Amino acid sequence: MFHPFFARHRRAGRGFGPFEGFGAEWQESWGGWGPFGGRGGPGPRVDRGDVKLLILSVLRDGPKHGYEIMRAIEQRTGAAYTPSPGTVYPTLQMLEDLGHVQAQEGGERKVYALTDAGRAYLDEHRAAEQEAWTQFERHPWRGMFPGFGTEEQRQLRDELFEMGRALFAGGRIFRADAARLTRIREILRGARQQIEAVFADYV
Repeated sequence: MFHPFFARHRRAGRGFGPFEGFGAEWQESWGGWGPFGGRGGPGPRVDRGDVKLLILSVLRDGPKHGYEIMRAIEQRTGAAYTPSPGTVYPTLQMLEDLGHVQAQEGGERKVYALTDAGRAYLDEHRAAEQEAWTQFERHPWRGMFPGFGTEEQRQLRDELFEMGRALFAGGRIFRADAARLTRIREILRGARQQIEAVFADYV
């Protein structure tokens, strides 16, 4: 049972708090709960066929291991979409079974390279490949953290996502009693004060 505030905003297709006003389409792309919903991680839901094309597309630039594939997709979509390992590696296995990629030993990690068959598949599906990328161009998340380019910054961004998920998942913050909300406010205030202290001498 949704809190009336939560239900009203969900029916209106609006975000919550700082995410209010992003619209119903944005809400749906996050599984109906805003960016910190109960289904899946941050970013839009992407068709498996599109994931296959995205992976093949970034491999056109040269061989990559799984982590590099994820980051290449993240970078090219402007952080609108970062595929998870649970999405990338099964798809790579499927592509390898199809003969579209070939796994090579690259030290501690497997490196995946595009085969001639994979390149031919991309050539035959050039329009679909382009469409797989363009779906992210108007996504509200694109460019929200354009400067988060280092690994430490990406990890910080992920922690921010998890913080938001802890607050908003399932509309829990709108159903919490006064005592819980007071405790959460104290925790957030303490965290904010600690962050401000870290940046106290930052120029």
